Amino acid sequence: MGREHRISAGAIVIQEGKILLVRYKNNNGDTFLVGPGGGSMNEEGVNQTVVREVREETGLEVSPKRILFVEDLLSRQYRIVKIWFLCNIIGGQLDRTKGAVEEGITEAGWYAKEQLYNEIVYPPTLLSQDWNAFFKDTWETMYLELRDANF
Repeated sequence: MGREHRISAGAIVIQEGKILLVRYKNNNGDTFLVGPGGGSMNEEGVNQTVVREVREETGLEVSPKRILFVEDLLSRQYRIVKIWFLCNIIGGQLDRTKGAVEEGITEAGWYAKEQLYNEIVYPPTLLSQDWNAFFKDTWETMYLELRDANF
């Protein structure tokens, strides 16, 4: 039996050398960090999805600037294509929102790269990429190969 298809969007927000990530706890009790994001609603563009998801999960308002990654994922329930946008903050305040609590997010915060080496981070390529390169005109959107996403 096939999986349902899901289109998702995620935000890569970097400020003063730190990246905005949210922490989830999985069914095993382990935690992982990921850029804020989630599934698109039927009548919503992925650029609108990323704005809504960041607001719901962190309280921050963002403006998407460019597509950094296209991630291809297989979960137990879905075949997911996730578009990762580089975003700028345009307002709001980092907060533990009602939406974050309902979604199982235990915290949202800013992380320097050296804080992430003992963490599980999604997308994993964030650990190996030069974050400064995301802002350069020479950046080319990367396709992240199909992988399991059972987290």
